[in-house]
Amino acid sequence: MTKKEKQRRMVHEMLVILGLLALLTFICRLWPILLLIILGIFVAALRLLFLSSKKVEVVQAAPVPKEPEREPTEKDVKALAFSVILRRITELVADEYPDARWVWESSQPMQRIEAGEDMFILLNRAGGYRRAKVVIKNLQVLDISYQEAQTITQPAENPGVPFSDASDIQNDVEDTENENYELLAFEWVEAHSIVLNERCNEAIGRGDTELILSVDELPVRDSWPDVCCELQRSGLSLVECVADGIKINLTQ
Repeated sequence: MTKKEKQRRMVHEMLVILGLLALLTFICRLWPILLLIILGIFVAALRLLFLSSKKVEVVQAAPVPKEPEREPTEKDVKALAFSVILRRITELVADEYPDARWVWESSQPMQRIEAGEDMFILLNRAGGYRRAKVVIKNLQVLDISYQEAQTITQPAENPGVPFSDASDIQNDVEDTENENYELLAFEWVEAHSIVLNERCNEAIGRGDTELILSVDELPVRDSWPDVCCELQRSGLSLVECVADGIKINLTQ
């Protein structure tokens, strides 16, 4: 029996005794003593009530065990390295031509980089440069070598026949500079198809319902509708242009 239980029992017995004394003094008409006994009964009742109250104990929740950190896989390291390469190329191009946009010239760029092949990018809004060689060593971008667009000196449909005057050369250069967003969109989707597929699978694995392609990784904004069309042709049916880029709905 605990100390508190003993005290509660003693107070209870005292109440019984005081009750009997109150009854006896009432029979004997001992009013002063009866008033004192009633006061004692009141005090004892308060004491018993206090001892009978149950203390609420706060039960602390058991700490949730911390999940061990997942070791990065080779796939994670390659994806991180490729994202660093993309960001570095974008930074180098922006340093020279802030308004320029670029896409890989060849598809499956990561596999080609791992194989040590020469890598080239296609440009627009880069001061006349349409192509550049990206020097990559040990998965690090060392330099970008810009190549000037070749000046066409004779019509493609009539090889061997010189232009009649300078206006023909100017018209041809202007035609060369016109943006072909369908071609640009096709090249961009073709170059990023594997990476996009991996990103979509990872987003679905995390429980995400959508994936946003940001402005930094997309070509020129005017080409976004054509990029959406190419993405739809590649199997992503719910694709739309938003203010921040292109949204791919993953609930399809």
